[in-house]
Amino acid sequence: MTAAILGLLFQLQVASAHAGMIDLGGPWRFHPGDSLSWASPEFNDTRWDTLQVPGAWHTAGPGVYRGYGWYRLHLDVRGPVDRPLGLWLRSVATAFEVYIDGERLGAVGEFPPDYHARTVVPLVVAFPPAATTPGQHLIAVRVYSGERVGGITGEIFFGPLQQIEHEVSLPNLYLIAAAVLLVGIGGMQLFFWLRRPHAREHLAIFGVCASLALFFVWWMPAVRVALSPYVFWFRLYLASAAFSAAAYAYAFHRIFDLDRRDRIVIALALTFLVMVPAFLMAPSWDALTQLATYVFNPILLVGALITLVLAFWQFRLGAHHARLLLWGTLLLTVTLFHDVLEGWGLIAVRPTFPWLTLVGSVGFVASLALTTAEKFLASEEAALYDRLTGLYRREVVVDALAREIRRASRVRQPLAVIMLDVDRFKQINDTLGHQAGDKVLAELGRRMLDAGRAVDWLGRYGGEEFIAILAASDREGAKLAAERLRSAVSALPIATGRTARTVTLSAGVAAYEGGDEWPTVEQLIGAADAALYRAKDAGRNRVEA
Repeated sequence: MTAAILGLLFQLQVASAHAGMIDLGGPWRFHPGDSLSWASPEFNDTRWDTLQVPGAWHTAGPGVYRGYGWYRLHLDVRGPVDRPLGLWLRSVATAFEVYIDGERLGAVGEFPPDYHARTVVPLVVAFPPAATTPGQHLIAVRVYSGERVGGITGEIFFGPLQQIEHEVSLPNLYLIAAAVLLVGIGGMQLFFWLRRPHAREHLAIFGVCASLALFFVWWMPAVRVALSPYVFWFRLYLASAAFSAAAYAYAFHRIFDLDRRDRIVIALALTFLVMVPAFLMAPSWDALTQLATYVFNPILLVGALITLVLAFWQFRLGAHHARLLLWGTLLLTVTLFHDVLEGWGLIAVRPTFPWLTLVGSVGFVASLALTTAEKFLASEEAALYDRLTGLYRREVVVDALAREIRRASRVRQPLAVIMLDVDRFKQINDTLGHQAGDKVLAELGRRMLDAGRAVDWLGRYGGEEFIAILAASDREGAKLAAERLRSAVSALPIATGRTARTVTLSAGVAAYEGGDEWPTVEQLIGAADAALYRAKDAGRNRVEA
C-alpha cells in the first residue's frame, strides 16, 4: 500500500507543469480538410473554428470525423533567444506532421495511400534559427485519422530544446531500469525452475517477468518512435500485458491448491492467452482500442479481484507463503483500477509518465517472486530435513558420509560415525499411541540438536534410529560426543500428552583412523550399527565402540 501511495505522489508530481517549459494547451485554430498552403504563416485563419488542445475531434461536437485536419497556433517569441528552442508533442492521433513558419520539421506515421494508424508516439522538433527571433511565429500541425478518434490528444510543450530532450529521455531510463529489474527477477525464477523442473510455476513467473519487461520496453518513447514506421507499438504493448496476465493466472494455479476454484483461474489463463493473438491480429486501430477498453480491461479487473480474494482465502487457510502475494496482488489491483478508470476518462489527472503502473507492476512481481522463493526454500528445506525431528534426512547424511570418507582419506584425518536408537520405543507407541511417539521423537531431535554442536552431521536414519558424523574425530572423541547426546536425552522426562516419560538412548560408535585403506559407507555404518546392538545387549542406555 505504501508503494501505491508513493506511485500516486509521483503521478501528481509529474503531472504538474514542467519547470522552464510552456504548456501550449488551450484553444487552437482548427479546420477539417487539407491544403499545404495552410502551413504558411501568411494564410489567414481568422475564419477557422477553435478546438481545445489536448482533445480529440469527436469531443468537439456530434458525430465522428475521419480525414484530414489542420491545427494552427500563433506563438509570440519575446526577447533575444540565446539557446535552441524545441517543441514536444506527446501524442497525436493518428498520423501527423509539424510545420513551423511553413517549414516541415518532423512527422509520425504515413498519410494515404500508405496510411497506418499511429498514436501516443511522441515527437520532438527543433525550432529553426529563423523561428527563434523575437516576434510572432506559426506552429501548424497537419493530422490525418481514419479512426473514430483523431486530433492532438496529448500535451504540447514549448521551451529550451536541451531541457525537452532531457525530459523525454528520462522515461527511457526509468522504463529500461524497470525492465532490467524484471529480467533479473525472471532469471532467478528460471534458476529455480532448472533446479526443480517439475515446479512449473517458476517458469510461468519467468513468463510474467519477461512479458512485463517487454510491456515497459514497448512504452519507452525511443522504442515507440523506432517502431512507428513498421508496426503499431500498442499491439505489442497489449499482447505483452495479456500474456503476462495469462502466465500469472497459470502461476497462481500452480502455487495454490484451489480444488474446484482452480477452474476459474484456469479459465482466466486461457482467456488472457486467447487475447494475445487477438491483439496482434485486430484489423484496425478502432478494433484494437475497443477490444482493449471494453473486453480486456474489464476481464483484467475481474481477474485481479478474483486472485485477490483467492489469495486472501489461502492465507486464511494457513498458506503463509500467500501473505506476500496477497499484498502484491492488492497493489496490482489498485494500479489496474487506476489505469482502467483513467483510460475510461473517470480520473482527471493524466500524468506524463505512468509511475503508478511502474511501481505497482514491479512491486507485484517482486511479491510474486518472493512468494515462490519462499516456497522454493521451504521445499529445499523439506528435501534436507526431517519434518518431525528437524534433523537431516537419511539420504542427506549418507551422502555427506561418502564425501567425508573421501576427504578423511585424502587429508589423513580420522572420521567417526555414531548410530543411536531409542530404547523400548515400541512400548511408547503401544501404550501411549503414535501421536505420543511423534512427540517423543520431536523432543529427542530438539535435545540432540542442542547437545550436538560438535557433530558435523546429525540426522534421522529411520524410525527411532539416528546417525551422527564427526569429521576429524577419533573413536574416543566420538564416544564422548555420543555420551553427551545420550545424557541430553535422558536428563529430563519428556511430556507425551497425558504423562511425562523418561526416554533413554543406546549408541554405537565406529571410526576410521585415516589410513591407506578406507571403508565404504556401508562398512562404517555397519560397524557402528553392530556396536549399537552390543549396547542394547549390555543393558541399553549406554555407549559402545
